[in-house]
Amino acid sequence: MAVYSRPFSTDQQKVDTYEFKAEIQKLLQIVAHSLYTDKEVFVRELISNASDALEKLRFLEATQENLATSKVDPEVAYKIKISTNPEEKTFTIEDTGVGMTKDEIINNLGTIAKSGSLAFLEDSALNAKDKANAIIGQFGVGFYSSFVVSNKVEVFTRSYDPEKGEKGYHWVSDGTGSFTIREVQELPRGTKIVCHLRDDCVVFANTANVKKVAEKFSAFVNFPLYIQEKDAETEITTQKPLWIEKNASDEEHTKFFRYLNNTSWGEPMYKILFHSDVPLSIKSLLYIPEDAPSKLFHNTNEVGVSLHSRKILIQKSATAIIPKWLFFIKGVIDCEDIPLNVSRELVQDSQLVKKLGNTVVKRILKFFHEQSKKDPEKFRKFYDKYNYYIKEGVLDESHNNGPYKQQLMQLLRYESSMGEQNELITLDEYINTMKENQKNIYYFCAANRETALASPYMETFKKRNRNVLLLYEDIDEFVSMNIQDYNGKKMVAIDSPVDDFEPDLETIENEGVEVEMLTEEQKESLSKFVQSTLGSKVNAVKFSDRLVDSPAVVTGFLSAALRKVMKATMKGAPNAGESLSSMPATLEINPKHKLCSTIYHVMQHDEAVAKATLHVTFHRKKL
Repeated sequence: MAVYSRPFSTDQQKVDTYEFKAEIQKLLQIVAHSLYTDKEVFVRELISNASDALEKLRFLEATQENLATSKVDPEVAYKIKISTNPEEKTFTIEDTGVGMTKDEIINNLGTIAKSGSLAFLEDSALNAKDKANAIIGQFGVGFYSSFVVSNKVEVFTRSYDPEKGEKGYHWVSDGTGSFTIREVQELPRGTKIVCHLRDDCVVFANTANVKKVAEKFSAFVNFPLYIQEKDAETEITTQKPLWIEKNASDEEHTKFFRYLNNTSWGEPMYKILFHSDVPLSIKSLLYIPEDAPSKLFHNTNEVGVSLHSRKILIQKSATAIIPKWLFFIKGVIDCEDIPLNVSRELVQDSQLVKKLGNTVVKRILKFFHEQSKKDPEKFRKFYDKYNYYIKEGVLDESHNNGPYKQQLMQLLRYESSMGEQNELITLDEYINTMKENQKNIYYFCAANRETALASPYMETFKKRNRNVLLLYEDIDEFVSMNIQDYNGKKMVAIDSPVDDFEPDLETIENEGVEVEMLTEEQKESLSKFVQSTLGSKVNAVKFSDRLVDSPAVVTGFLSAALRKVMKATMKGAPNAGESLSSMPATLEINPKHKLCSTIYHVMQHDEAVAKATLHVTFHRKKL
């Protein structure tokens, strides 16, 4: 049923003309030409006004006795309808709300409440955009957005009140100096706005285009919203705003998740329904998809959470609220307190927006932490799929000194040398396994568990029965470097120079094995020989107690994981491999190893053999 289904007539003898005040004319010029950077938002504004008119009538019915049956057109249902006419270049929106009397038309459409002074508007120091932004929050200009696309606007309206609504009225203006009002007979209850579109805005006389805009901004308004398509009306508001529902079924959530993803498949792994009144009025519904997005080109993906205010879309991608590393989350945040400018296009008050972001993101991270305790098996599946993005968050928060670093670090999980394969532990759980007086959290970046446990760097920790976190992903190297410390414990890579280790690492006894120990003088002689033989390949030669079974290790050089990343980064660059291999390192020698004393004795009578042995040993250890 059409909203305006019956004909109406006008009394041509009763036309009243009103002049806009000078400052109102100025304001209308700003609204029409400077205020809205995206013309399509006028559709959103007019739909919002129509919804407000219906909401007001619904409230009046609830508070005034017998109004439901005594109002004008009591049989007419609450609805909003949009129609277009390409031939006449018009866009029309109708509602069955409260409507307006003549005085209300003059007050609501003829003036802008709390408008700025003419002196302010004529201030030559402010350009049009500055003036528009400076008017922020002083008045509502939803209706005036129609002049963004129109060279003439008509309003037909009749009040709901049977005592005031005996007549309807027809308001007309081109948005410049004046407007007219005349009486209209046989109008139904509510308001109808007809926008006569400018030539550069005729796209809004196309039904398909307008439908797309209405679905984008206003799919969740409180009342049925229809668009006229040929001979039938199509409802746009078929999807319930589940973020305000507390008892929606799993089936409804799956349907809504797919709606947000614009797909007909997929399931949410987690849903986060979050309502809060303090410090802000927030209603949010967020989903974690069952399948994680590809890491390939993920930096080009938009944040998947939209920002609404009272169910009206403000930003499709809430980048000021949700950090990039949570882009995979899909959902809606609705905040009534969000500070919008007069055109509702830009979010203002960066501190308040920051507070909104902090509240939502901390709630998300708290949810993950709770789920890790509540259902560790399910959380493990989540972590296996999404740990890369959590680690990205740690990096981002470390670089920007962000507020979420601690919460993110609590979510990190790794294998450990003393644990079983595929068994992950948190940093807190690692600390619980530390030896008494252990000051550091030790970790090792390697390709896999087998490689890590077979590494000479691991020898001293095995012998001392100390746990080591095992990091296998390329990103782990950067994350561990940026964490630096956790809960007062320093993060130390076991392939770091020996100076980074604890000064109180206990000495390992030789367990009765007879070894030839070099004297200090012999050590100095061997050190000089090694330095002269390897030359610029090493920047230092040291004797170390860290080793048990291996003759030497190379430290102060890029780890295998970091070399892999740098090789990929430098791929195609001239002499890339040579540049990496020629970077100087520190050679740490095990003075208790037989090869050490062998090289010393060989160099006494055959330097060539000693040098060859040394080069092979160094090359193998550097690899």
